Amino acid sequence: MIEFSLSKMNLLIFVTAIASIVIFFMATVNSNMKTRQSFELVYKLGTEIKTGIESNSYCTVKQLNLPDKIYTNSGGSDMFSIKYKIDLSYYEITSDTNRIVLAIMDRRKNNNTIYAAYDIDFNGPVNFYSSDCQSNQSICKVTDETFVHYDPLKSNSIDNKIFFVKKIKDGKPNIYFFPCAYKNGIYTCNQGNEVRDMLLNDEGIDCLNTVTNLTINISSEAPTS
Repeated sequence: MIEFSLSKMNLLIFVTAIASIVIFFMATVNSNMKTRQSFELVYKLGTEIKTGIESNSYCTVKQLNLPDKIYTNSGGSDMFSIKYKIDLSYYEITSDTNRIVLAIMDRRKNNNTIYAAYDIDFNGPVNFYSSDCQSNQSICKVTDETFVHYDPLKSNSIDNKIFFVKKIKDGKPNIYFFPCAYKNGIYTCNQGNEVRDMLLNDEGIDCLNTVTNLTINISSEAPTS
């Protein structure tokens, strides 16, 4: 009887040990996949931005699409996904070198986990626009911080498409980022002509007028002097 009990106990210990190893292995694989898939996204976004900055064009517009979630397997199951946000920040490195840093971060409050990051050095100012506005505007300029968060899963989010704009001013690339989802044939950041008032008129970014439906016939609506 005692031998039988010991045999069952040994079997239980063996099964528990195997289960622990499997769980540890799966957690390690999932963690590695989070890092890998996050880096793939941030690398794709970062290289698009870098290409735009380094282009010879006087004015460049790129649309960066953000998926709602980052999936760590091919099945598309929410059990294997990351709910994330993109952090864009801007640093002055030297008198003639600035740096943009893109980071994939956990979107949960008070969780500062960074899954992957990508940085770009260049010479020029950066202007961030956010959808977190105190007024009824769709987007507003970030004036008191050198960073902005874009959260594609935020309620009624327009952050799942980010516009990157570069315009040469005084021989330097001026960079602009603003969120603007495209839903039902409408760019959601311009329902109140915010793009016209904040970007096209104030900043003189005329190449925004080349994006169909974004500026809503800006050339005919712009005020005359």
